[in-house]
Amino acid sequence: MEHIQRTVEQLKTYIPTSTKRSDHKAFWDKSLLESSRQPLSATMSEREYPIKQVKVQRVVYQGFGGTPIHAHYLLPQNTEGKLPCLLFFHGYGMNKGSVAQYMQWLIQGYAVLAVDSRGHGESGDAALYSSDVTGSWVTKGILDKNEYYYRNVYIDAVRAIDFLCTRKEIDAERIGVIGGSMGGGITLAVAALDDRPKLAVADMPNMCDIPLAMEQKFEGSLTIVENFLRQNPQLTEQVYETLSYFDHVNLAEQITCRTRFAVGLRDIICPPQPSYGVYNLIHAPKSMEVYPFSGHDMSMNSHTDKTLEFIAAYL
Repeated sequence: MEHIQRTVEQLKTYIPTSTKRSDHKAFWDKSLLESSRQPLSATMSEREYPIKQVKVQRVVYQGFGGTPIHAHYLLPQNTEGKLPCLLFFHGYGMNKGSVAQYMQWLIQGYAVLAVDSRGHGESGDAALYSSDVTGSWVTKGILDKNEYYYRNVYIDAVRAIDFLCTRKEIDAERIGVIGGSMGGGITLAVAALDDRPKLAVADMPNMCDIPLAMEQKFEGSLTIVENFLRQNPQLTEQVYETLSYFDHVNLAEQITCRTRFAVGLRDIICPPQPSYGVYNLIHAPKSMEVYPFSGHDMSMNSHTDKTLEFIAAYL
């Protein structure tokens, strides 16, 4: 155990170098203002589902720039009063999944909004990208911060909060955001860009300390960025400048809600040190779950139980 303890103690002291550009705040203020001027135009339709104890609805709302974003909107049947709500984001290349996977929350009386990020699941992507040579989301628009895929994704996620705050059955003071991998990264972005969430649960989040993650990862979406730069080395500085606006190292200090991280020390997709670097910069109440023998996977029963306990305690 001593070598594990030494590793964790080293991670606890790691403070990453900021790569924040001078217009970082102005960029995000402008993005959020632009979003606030765009209508949500949300539509809802009921869906038949075999489990009759829940009310299942399809939601489509207009994401940043007008892309329709699809989601499950799930409510326990026969409830009274306003409900706490969990907003879920999935991993890269995945989707919101089956209604059934959210039952553990619904039976406790939580509402659930589970979103398909743009380009995933039922959500398309109507954005125009002047650079899109790899055919993968992580490099779409990567030469211009105003076009970059993750600008759209982060603002789409904030607009999911906007939708929840229009619903009379939702307690806007008790909204939690949760996700793993890309979903964990989106969770941190929402917590940084919006002060309405009460808590954030980010498992093995991506887009953390991106320069270091580029060096330490062996798999995952950042390998696509690496392959792009291998073929276009003259664009390295430009790409890293774009990525700086979406790196949680430069967003972490804006997080004000209670935040829970989880990392696996053997994660080769989202390595633990970059995540710890972001975690160490957060000033809000926070906690970290560390799994010495886990990689990019938090499906262990013990972790599920800890997440249930955490959310029950704070939401």
